[in-house]
Amino acid sequence: MRFIPFFLRRALQEFRLRRRFPNSVIQAGVNADRLSSLGDFSVLFANVTLMETNLGAYSYIQSGSVILNAEIGKFCSIAGGVNIGLGVHPTHMVSTSPVFYDDSQPLPKFLIHGRIFTETLPRTVIGSDVWIGQGAMIKAGIQIGVGAVIGAGAVVTKDIPPYAIAAGNPCRQIRLRFSEEITGRLIASNWWALSAETLEELAHLFSDPAELLDELERPR
Repeated sequence: MRFIPFFLRRALQEFRLRRRFPNSVIQAGVNADRLSSLGDFSVLFANVTLMETNLGAYSYIQSGSVILNAEIGKFCSIAGGVNIGLGVHPTHMVSTSPVFYDDSQPLPKFLIHGRIFTETLPRTVIGSDVWIGQGAMIKAGIQIGVGAVIGAGAVVTKDIPPYAIAAGNPCRQIRLRFSEEITGRLIASNWWALSAETLEELAHLFSDPAELLDELERPR
C-alpha cells in the first residue's frame, strides 16, 4: 500500500467531511468519524474531535474539545477544551493501565492479548440550547437538560436539569435561569423544534421569554 503522509490524510478527511456536511463550517484539524453527524449550520472549530456523536443544527464546538458517544441538541454553545463522554478505568484490577486489559487502545505496547475489561461508554445526552463553558468535563452517560448552563471548568458527574445554571467540581446546581413557571412553559413549548422560518419570525421576541411564550401559546 502506498504511504500517504499524515497531513495529506488529514486534509483528505477534512475534504470528505465538508462534502458530507456542506451547510456546516469545519475548520482545520477536525477529526470526526463516520458514525458522527452534523446538523445544518453547525460549526466545528479547529482541532475538535467527534466520535460516534450527533451534533444538532446551529450548534458549535470550539477549539480542542473532544466529544465521545454523545447526542447534542440544536443551538448548543460548547466552548474550547471541553471533554464530553469521559471514560472509565477498572479500579478492581491491580493496575488501571490499559496495557493490562485492552489491546485495542492506541498504545504502542501491550502486556496482554485481547480485552479483559470491556465496559463500554454509555451515551451522553445534551439537550438543545445548552451552553457549556471552557474546559468543562462531563462524565459518560450524563444527561444535561435543555437550556442548561455549565460553568467553565466544571466536572459534571450527575445529571443536570433543564434551564439550570451549574458549576464547580463536583458540578452542582446554583439556580434556575428563570422562574419555575417560565421554565415549565419553555420546556413545554419545544421551541427549538420549530422550523427555521418560524424561528426567524419569532426571533425579535427572544429577549423576553414571557412575551415569546405568550405568542407561542396564543390560539391560532
